[in-house]
Amino acid sequence: MHAWIALIAAIGILVVAATITGTASSEATSQITIALVIIAAVILAISAWLVYAAAKAQLTKVKTGKEALIGAAGVAVTDLKPKGEIRVNGEFWEAIAKDAPISNGQPVKVVGMEGMFLQVKPSEEKA
Repeated sequence: MHAWIALIAAIGILVVAATITGTASSEATSQITIALVIIAAVILAISAWLVYAAAKAQLTKVKTGKEALIGAAGVAVTDLKPKGEIRVNGEFWEAIAKDAPISNGQPVKVVGMEGMFLQVKPSEEKA
């Protein structure tokens, strides 16, 4: 970023010096000026996007642990009668089927947590 600003400043100084000494034609000066304006606009747009992305990252509430798991979709990797194992967010968890037994490969939804066991119900959605 600083290199771009330095480059624009150097070109600007050369344009001003050439204009003062009268060595540059007015057509060349106007083309360089247009190029500088375009470069400055692109740098401004990239900088604005970076500031927006940084602010969004700082203001987003972090979801970890229980808050991130409840409501998440997963898939049973063993039969749950009522206990078994599921995969949620790429992790394997011990789970308890809440209402009815769940078969291996069936999509599930996490509805609660009891100690280190996730409470799950069958889901119609793909995990």
